[in-house]
Amino acid sequence: MRTKLYKILVLIFFSGLLNIFLTSCKENNIQIKKITGKQEEINLNFQSDSAYIDIILPYKIKLQDEINTILCYNPRTLKREEGDLESSLGNLYADICFQKADSLFYKKTGKRIDFALFNYGGIRTEIPKGEISVKNIFELMPFENKLVVARLSADQVKSLFRYLEEKKEPHPISHIKIKMNANKITGITINNQAYDTLKSYFVLTHDYLQHGGDNMAFFKEPISLFNTEYKVRDAIIDHLSNLDTLHASLDGRFKITNQHE
Repeated sequence: MRTKLYKILVLIFFSGLLNIFLTSCKENNIQIKKITGKQEEINLNFQSDSAYIDIILPYKIKLQDEINTILCYNPRTLKREEGDLESSLGNLYADICFQKADSLFYKKTGKRIDFALFNYGGIRTEIPKGEISVKNIFELMPFENKLVVARLSADQVKSLFRYLEEKKEPHPISHIKIKMNANKITGITINNQAYDTLKSYFVLTHDYLQHGGDNMAFFKEPISLFNTEYKVRDAIIDHLSNLDTLHASLDGRFKITNQHE
């Protein structure tokens, strides 16, 4: 995980350097004809160059300050493996994304999102107890995935629920409650309304899943698609930065029941 975070920071750093270089060239009316490069193995024998270090240092300091910014306090460790079909971490993740995306979607379309679905495997690590920094969220969500709203047909929504029924994993969901026995879904409510098997629904997810990631093929050809251009990671960072203390819990939104419940 640290390796992935390091790669992200390196990319951010070099994109910043390239931008400065291109701006400088523009001011001097210079056109770039060719860019070449080569790989250098970095090991114990690698000799550093003080000239490059002097250039990099200010960016290194700036990136370190930004990545170590404290967002809020977390009173307990949050893990994705907490429950059979839901977790406090998954609930928090889905609810934050729903809140942020629904506001954007309503402003642009005048419509509301019905519910949200993300993938269990997309949560890459836990949120530790203590002060939560931007670095923790980069580790939690190292991908560049953006929130999208897909309007799914009635048949596509049925496929979505069959997928959840078969997988039996704690995929993060929001504004929906599902009951199932050992093998079959027995009850669904969406925004406190009974699930209508003949209705299309606006479903929030992210672009990786909308393209069929994690075998979620039901997202691939929606009736319509709205791209918020809002990264999942940024939504979480923005939300946590406005909190003093993080609160997350199980609420029974996806649970196994006995036959008579």
